[in-house]
Amino acid sequence: MALPDNNAFLQVWPECFLMVLALIELLAVLLLFLTELCNVAASFWTTNVFAGGWCGLVMLIHLIFMFMNGKRVIQK
Repeated sequence: MALPDNNAFLQVWPECFLMVLALIELLAVLLLFLTELCNVAASFWTTNVFAGGWCGLVMLIHLIFMFMNGKRVIQK
């Protein structure tokens, strides 16, 4: 089995694809946080899970690393 060549992979893979995925994930994170805030605002005393906030935090960390990696790929 041939070893993958980094340059060949970068020629095939679109450079802006990671950035597009990161922007889509940014919209998903914003929607998660927005729905979580609306849920808490609607009924604060009965809301106790806050799963959207925690999932949004994990997605936000992933989003930051995707932007960093996409910027690194584009700068090459």
